[in-house]
Amino acid sequence: MVMAAKQGDGHHHTGRYLDQERVSKALNLAEEMGATYAEVRLVALSETSIAMRDGALERAIPGQELGMTMRVLANGSWGVYSTTDLHSLNKHIESTTRLAKAVAKRRSSSDSPIGLADVPVIQDEQHWKSDVDVRYADLETKIGHMNDLYSGAIGSEHIVSVRTGWSDEHIHTELMTTEGMDRVWSFQRTLMHGTVTARDQGEVVSYRTRHGGQGGLELMDTIDTVALGEQAQKAALRLLTAKRAPSGKLPLIADRDLTGVYIHEALGHPCEADLVAAGDSCLDGKLGQQIGNDIVTVVDDPTMMGGYGAYPVDDEGVNTRAKILIKNGVLTEYLNHRETAHHFGVEPNAGARAQDGLHHPMVRMSNTMIQGGTHSDMDELMEDIDHGVFACGTRGGQVDTGRGSFQFAAQEAWLIENGELTTPLKDVSVSGLTLEILKNVDGLTKDARLASPGFCGKGQTVPVGDGGPIMRIREALVG
Repeated sequence: MVMAAKQGDGHHHTGRYLDQERVSKALNLAEEMGATYAEVRLVALSETSIAMRDGALERAIPGQELGMTMRVLANGSWGVYSTTDLHSLNKHIESTTRLAKAVAKRRSSSDSPIGLADVPVIQDEQHWKSDVDVRYADLETKIGHMNDLYSGAIGSEHIVSVRTGWSDEHIHTELMTTEGMDRVWSFQRTLMHGTVTARDQGEVVSYRTRHGGQGGLELMDTIDTVALGEQAQKAALRLLTAKRAPSGKLPLIADRDLTGVYIHEALGHPCEADLVAAGDSCLDGKLGQQIGNDIVTVVDDPTMMGGYGAYPVDDEGVNTRAKILIKNGVLTEYLNHRETAHHFGVEPNAGARAQDGLHHPMVRMSNTMIQGGTHSDMDELMEDIDHGVFACGTRGGQVDTGRGSFQFAAQEAWLIENGELTTPLKDVSVSGLTLEILKNVDGLTKDARLASPGFCGKGQTVPVGDGGPIMRIREALVG
């Protein structure tokens, strides 16, 4: 048994789930069996998921999830055991260690044994407390915010559907290792989203909006959720009458959302050191090289509180810090965890994230954004463009990290003619090569901030933030 004796206050858990003494004994046993390193990480989630359609409640699901993963490193290979049964840990130490050794025996002679970079051994607790704890907010309050968004989105005969959603979570993590790491941390995330669908005769369009981040109910109390719905309605109605986009190589201005998605997908993923080590990154071997215009500086920062990708400690127990991926156009750093940091001979920079307690940590982004430039506003970016496109938001896309190619679809766009926004556009896609586009960035507004919250999939799904300034690209392939 590894569950702590203290269970909680009858409403929400307080204290610890893991019995420290028993977990320490289990980790020691793994070492006695030949492990060079072992860890136990537990994640407890308190969460709420709500869905509404056209103002009617479809589901409201409060939940509690508990997951635990043990990783054992033996003979340079991992053995991993995940479970929701905290009592089962001791029974699986021997089998997980044997698994690691069996994997090591099958390792190709061309593959190097796994090693872990050294990190400070810390015993502490870090709790980012929300101003308004989502665990104590009643369902009616949350539904009230969703209804405000809905009420702002309706009001036109062409609006045929409004779907709204809500999710919040309190994340509590405990990590103990054979090195003596013993850390506990917690924080919250809150998100509200809506999809507004409009129809005019045979034309049907949809527009998505999101708001949220790291924090509690205060994230919704500080914005006008009715106005959020009104903006989504106006965008959906614009799309009904928007024209098809021109095609070809054109000057492009991207709003904060599209700027953020571009820098996340086209640059952030190739900066993930596990992809670099696997030979699946266009940035392999380019550290210290100029890969973009010298006005481009890109950071990935999990300490950016409020961002949807913020977290106080990574899932290997490393304190978070801002990572400067590009500084003045020069590639300066990869995102890494302890394994890839050892591979490249650098210090870990807290890029290890796991989806939950049942998944192992991977190299992932957090809040990724381009820093601001020197242009005062968008009008200044547009003033010398005779014929171009202003693109906003994203409907998704695809990236080939090895080739360094990408293609994204914008939510909406406008034609730029003689320095002015003119015709609304739809079905706009942007494609190109990451390294070419980075060199073609020739204008950034001073004001840079995170845009809409999002999610990143890489075998596991984690919340992320991205954004930046409004960005001008000298030439991009638009279609």
